[in-house]
Amino acid sequence: MSFRGPSSLCHASIRATTRCRSPYFIQARALQMPVNQIKRGTVIDFRGKIWVIHSYSHHSQGRGGAHYKLDLRDLVGNGKLTERFNSGSNVEVVELETKTYQFLYTDTEIHLLDPTTFETHAFPLSIINAGEKVIPFLQDSMELRVDSHEATPVVIKVPERGTYTVVECDPSPSTATNEGKGTSFKQAKLDVGAHVQVPEFVNIGDKVVVDLLDQRYVSRAK
Repeated sequence: MSFRGPSSLCHASIRATTRCRSPYFIQARALQMPVNQIKRGTVIDFRGKIWVIHSYSHHSQGRGGAHYKLDLRDLVGNGKLTERFNSGSNVEVVELETKTYQFLYTDTEIHLLDPTTFETHAFPLSIINAGEKVIPFLQDSMELRVDSHEATPVVIKVPERGTYTVVECDPSPSTATNEGKGTSFKQAKLDVGAHVQVPEFVNIGDKVVVDLLDQRYVSRAK
């Protein structure tokens, strides 16, 4: 994985760097939410502990109905737990305090700028909701949300989508080769250096929309 260096403009305005903790968060409250509405990064109160949902999946059981399997991480002790919840059940979701930052760069951590105080904050790469694969798609000063529980950062949320310019792409397959096979895809390089599969009709200079959670092409930008 390649890392991106800090922008000189932002670096000039940096006064201090803090790690993981920030004074802007308040104690969370909890509410009931259907299990089918949760997402990766959701924080729940379960069996007397606070857990972060690392991943989840839906499983059908034939006549026995269906259930959701949640992979949980203990917010305090970093322990792990896999738990099943029946469809239709509720979980106790912890409300978090959210603050918006601007992306600076990554090394062994992700560094974000507080646009109000111009201080930088360093967070673990492991709490990015889209995973470390999204890092090459992060743009300078892109707004990222950090959700925290009692001053402990829980998840960094990237925007659902981003718009990029194609700077390189493979030649389109010939019409004869693709006849009857539907839309074909080819690899394209974006202006941030990331690569993504795009339909054959996309050309250099086109602006494309990318789903940042899955790092996949969505459409050409209008």
